[in-house]
Amino acid sequence: MKIIIAMFCICISFLNAKDTLLVQQQNVLYIQNLIEIEEKIASNFEKYLLEKYDIPTMSELKTDDYLGSNFTTTNRFGPSTDLDISFTTSPNLKIKYAITQDVQFYVSGLYKRDLYRDMTTVYEDTSDSSKSYVSFELKSKEAENIFDILKTRANINSECSATLTSTYCVTNLNTIRWYDASSNWIEYNNSDFEDGNVTISTTGLLTNTKLNNINVGAFIFVKNGDKYLRTIDNIVKVD
Repeated sequence: MKIIIAMFCICISFLNAKDTLLVQQQNVLYIQNLIEIEEKIASNFEKYLLEKYDIPTMSELKTDDYLGSNFTTTNRFGPSTDLDISFTTSPNLKIKYAITQDVQFYVSGLYKRDLYRDMTTVYEDTSDSSKSYVSFELKSKEAENIFDILKTRANINSECSATLTSTYCVTNLNTIRWYDASSNWIEYNNSDFEDGNVTISTTGLLTNTKLNNINVGAFIFVKNGDKYLRTIDNIVKVD
């Protein structure tokens, strides 16, 4: 009788161990899928910026042109996966932290690792879990520049025209223009933006404060052919 009971206990232990291993395998696959969801959100966020010149919501990303209308953001370890971009402070590129429930150490450890991550990085606040988040980085300078403009609450039109005022737009040459209140413009290279040379429509813009932000040593080309140099203290004409 004791032998039968012992064998029964061994069988139960074996089945429990097998079930535990199966659950662990399922959790690992689930976390990998969760990270893939976050990576797709980051990638399509950048795609949206480059195509729409606007900061998208999750609803705008969950369309056939981006994540797909059937894209799921449900999460069994916490709230649904969503963007976490607020304009009440300086906006940063964030996704809500997914692990808000008590989980096994290996689950949270795998989630925080960079092993399956390319654009995203996990920041965990161990003293206040509500402050934990997933940040993501844009891959292209063009997208970074577009986001830097948009997070100042400025608008970017998808086309430029002579009637635009006090706004940014994108030209057919994939450069970015800013129009002042009189429709005069400063044109930036899309990838360099304020780090590179610029072109202006009129010398009247040489006193515009926006030119204070370009790098020292950058050239300012006037549409009529004149050329100026940004120095530490001034803008000087060069031959």
